[in-house]
Amino acid sequence: MYDNYPKYDVPQQNLIQRFFSQRWSAIIIEIVMTIVITVAAGAAFDFFDPLDGERATSADVTPGERVKEDEVESETRDPLAFARSLGIDYIAAGRMTAAKAIFDWLIKAAPDAGSSYAWRGYVNMQTRQYIEAQADYRRLLERRPADFDGHNALCWAYGESKDFARAKAHCQRALESAVSRGEFASALENRCWLQVEMGDYAAAATDCRLSLSYAPEYGEVNALAHYNLGRVHVARGKTSEALPHFREALRIGSSYAKMYLDIGEVYATLGHQAAAQASFEQYRRLTGGAVLAAHG
Repeated sequence: MYDNYPKYDVPQQNLIQRFFSQRWSAIIIEIVMTIVITVAAGAAFDFFDPLDGERATSADVTPGERVKEDEVESETRDPLAFARSLGIDYIAAGRMTAAKAIFDWLIKAAPDAGSSYAWRGYVNMQTRQYIEAQADYRRLLERRPADFDGHNALCWAYGESKDFARAKAHCQRALESAVSRGEFASALENRCWLQVEMGDYAAAATDCRLSLSYAPEYGEVNALAHYNLGRVHVARGKTSEALPHFREALRIGSSYAKMYLDIGEVYATLGHQAAAQASFEQYRRLTGGAVLAAHG
């Protein structure tokens, strides 16, 4: 799914573009950032849980290095770019509430900038606010109709809300918009996840196997493809065939927390308690919360 969509291949670095070329004075930066911190987010930044949402999803949706507009320069004095960089830092730290406050402010300050909708949509995806994420990515696509991240994210977000017809249409648009092997592999894995959710297991298996063969070097996407192939085998009652895929998914690793929860449940059902607890513990680390009491 869109993990990083988002590495859906989650990018190793976040490239964002600058909205304006004009340089601002340090005084303007200080004034604007005072507004950002005081009005948009308040003093609460210091008290936010550093892990207040899932870090990724199977469709792994990070706007990351595929945002096509302006690249942030570390030396910039543009206050909007500075605020955007701060929001991205909060996302990297898992401080999603703080990040959302920053991107709320940025959208009010520059409502025509597509990248702010992409980043706020990503935050909403990670905190499972799927309806809000859908609205953000639709606004992104109003500005960039062929944006890969927008279509790939909506494939996942509509899938989570069981709007499968719209989800599948955006999966197809993501495949059509992909311009790299990583994007194509991510879109295939994302559609594989969707088809597992829809119960179309044969089509799901085909997509995930093609994703694995098309771009074997993309770790996060490959982990999620193995996870979803395992889900296909479990749904078909072939648990023994699922286990090698689950082991490979765990070996590669993913920032999609639900993968560990689902795999842990399968292991627990089979009586593999040590493996189940290890998987649940990774879920706890990624979410900052506890697994249901039934899982220990």
